[in-house]
Amino acid sequence: MTKFAECIVWFQNIEHTLSICISAFANMEEEFGRIVISQMSFNARVSTLAALATHRSPQSELHEDVVELFKRVRWAEQERNRLVHSMWDLNEEIPGTLKRQKASNKKNRHRINEENYFPEDFDALEKLFEGINTDLIFLLSKHFPEMSKKLHY
Repeated sequence: MTKFAECIVWFQNIEHTLSICISAFANMEEEFGRIVISQMSFNARVSTLAALATHRSPQSELHEDVVELFKRVRWAEQERNRLVHSMWDLNEEIPGTLKRQKASNKKNRHRINEENYFPEDFDALEKLFEGINTDLIFLLSKHFPEMSKKLHY
């Protein structure tokens, strides 16, 4: 269960890092940025940062690394949603695993999808979230050197 929680914490770090990056790219003081960004959804934060980065890009388009980074950030949100909007339970049939249940209505039929998750699944997800968080600072600093001083926290 601990790794499950650590995945959520790393996602929150991604969200926080997006806020820092938006503040930096918009030339806002961090405290002012927190106020402005506080009511933004995760998706709005990603879109805002992508627009600001595109605006600051000398070529008026983002480097391929940064485009891929934003795709990974959006993927992280989908994975976070999978974690928090599912029903989780200890799987008694396979000790040491968690059973994920997600109910859906498709084509007028109610379905419950079940998946088993092993501890290493959460280890891998945690590492992916941590990598995305690190890459937000690394890649944006690399491709926008004038922002690099503002991006370190």
